[in-house]
Amino acid sequence: MRITKFVLAIAGFTATTDAHSVKPIYGRQASALEVTLSPSPSGGVAELIATIKNVGSEDLNLLRVGTLLDEVLPVEKVYVVDESGQEAPFRGIHASIRHDALTAANFQLLRASESLDTVIKAATVHRFEKSGTYTFTATGLMPVAPAGSTTLSGPAMLIQSNRISLHVDAESAAAVPKLFSLNPLEGRTNVQDGCNATQLAASTEALTNCEKLALAAAADAADPSSSRFVEYFKTNSSETRQIVADRLKAAAKECSTTDSGPSRYFCYDYYGICETEGPLNAYTKWDFSFVIMCPLFYDTLPPLPQGCHRQCQATTAIHEMTHCEDVYSPHTNDFVYGYNESVALTPEQALLNADNYSLYANAVYMKC
Repeated sequence: MRITKFVLAIAGFTATTDAHSVKPIYGRQASALEVTLSPSPSGGVAELIATIKNVGSEDLNLLRVGTLLDEVLPVEKVYVVDESGQEAPFRGIHASIRHDALTAANFQLLRASESLDTVIKAATVHRFEKSGTYTFTATGLMPVAPAGSTTLSGPAMLIQSNRISLHVDAESAAAVPKLFSLNPLEGRTNVQDGCNATQLAASTEALTNCEKLALAAAADAADPSSSRFVEYFKTNSSETRQIVADRLKAAAKECSTTDSGPSRYFCYDYYGICETEGPLNAYTKWDFSFVIMCPLFYDTLPPLPQGCHRQCQATTAIHEMTHCEDVYSPHTNDFVYGYNESVALTPEQALLNADNYSLYANAVYMKC
């Protein structure tokens, strides 16, 4: 981990492809949400309409931040492959939200039997390297709260849409304005000092605590008698324990230094998206392994856990480290947030959900 204080060398960085971008593995549980993709009437490049219908019997509050409904953050909404099955590289972020600070504005109410439409502009976050026919699928989990509530109650609702094929012209797709531009980063070799003394001290402490908590959680994962591990990862498989322990050890190693390692840590909002949507603690540019801490990280989170299932700076650092492809591959995703929804995941989902690692580290530290 290198804390970016004043100089950032860019020349040696090349973004990885999405060869390790993990397509979520989901069980066949019934879902109250039915998602249908169709071409956008506007005819925009790689533009679709997702119709989400509540086929259940209860009204639902659907989380907007970081999901299919997010109209602001550069997050992945669809799985895109070309005719040979190669993924169209995703060039966005994984966001860490303050899940106990969500407001009504962060949700969309969908009443039973009703539906809503949302526009998906895939070319704003995916790179289409050649012209041709691409297949689009919306697959994932939708975090939900009961109608009238902003508490993520779990389990999240399964999303599995139809597949739709569209012809995409690569040149036209490249001309589509991107939600997340790399130009500010790629165009400069030096970055002005953005960490003040308070932020630098808090960041250094967060990384020190990240190392300690991640190592403690890794030790717990290696203990076959740990029921806490089963609570968070839904299996006692020795193979899963090994993967979890290895990922946590990798996170701990990355947090153990501030002047080496593959990731880069920014104590300021370099890309300017912390305040654009929802209560963001941090976000990670996974393919560059860039971790960006938002003002909420410094202004509202304590250095260490203050209670079970509560967020802090140390566990947020763990969360972000698991997102970094260069720290441990494959990187984690943000399928769901918070304790209730994270412990309701299947073993396959939990293994690749960042909050399961931060919550697990919290539980080991607090002896929850």
